Amino acid sequence: MIVEKTASNKYKNNLELKLKTDANNQTVCQHQYTTYPLRLSPVFRLEGANTNRAYLYLINTSPGLLANDTLDLSLHLRENTNLYLTDQAATKVHPISEEVSKATINQQITIENNSSLEFIPEPIILYQDSVLEQNTKIKLDPTAKLFLTEIILPGRLAKNEYYDFNYYFNRLQIVDSQDKLSYIDAMRLFGKNNPFKDNKLFTSLPIMGNAIAILPDLDLNLLVAEIGKQSPADIHNIETAITLLPTENGIAIRALANKTRELKNYFNSILNCLRYLTNQASLPYIPK
Repeated sequence: MIVEKTASNKYKNNLELKLKTDANNQTVCQHQYTTYPLRLSPVFRLEGANTNRAYLYLINTSPGLLANDTLDLSLHLRENTNLYLTDQAATKVHPISEEVSKATINQQITIENNSSLEFIPEPIILYQDSVLEQNTKIKLDPTAKLFLTEIILPGRLAKNEYYDFNYYFNRLQIVDSQDKLSYIDAMRLFGKNNPFKDNKLFTSLPIMGNAIAILPDLDLNLLVAEIGKQSPADIHNIETAITLLPTENGIAIRALANKTRELKNYFNSILNCLRYLTNQASLPYIPK
């Protein structure tokens, strides 16, 4: 169901999506609403016509984020649903001249019991003089699974734009079904005023990647060992670190690379490890 926005419409988000399972045990859209600049693709069954998992593309029809732009997204996975969500192109954050202005992305996500979300967005590109603040809150049932990634480019590197943005701020909160905080991660990345931007580590590996994986009842040591077997082929072009979450139900991953493709391949290899250890189908080809 796609609802057009009117003056009396109660919807306040650019995207509202609620998923459920149908009589055939397939994940389907129960409720869908979008307004400019966001659109949502039809559901794709990339693992086969009769499989449960839905594959969706988030489409941004604007040229990027400008001063005072705000994107509000709400996503709700009801019980026994499985979603792979990505977008079609990088998020470009354009120059913001006003000192007090910024672009903002707010994401509210609910994942109910026995459901799984794999959210793999395309990179964020921070143009010269840009400012972006991103806030994500995820309500996660103890039986639910999550794999969330982000890739950050500190400028248009092909045009020799490097750490010329103002700052990027990202806060991730994960709460349980009673809204009790179980995990929080916050990062403020400075651009022009970053004292470490000329450090050899960052100049050689300028692209940053973060990921979090939460899988209840999985042996995390086994997971880390399996990920170690999938180490990037060229260790000189990527640096990675894995930390066990204090809740003991998942891991946090940090990575630096000199090419976007290397980070994408690394995160895809981790996702395939997660699927392998939970007896799920391997990640199919995701056309873009």
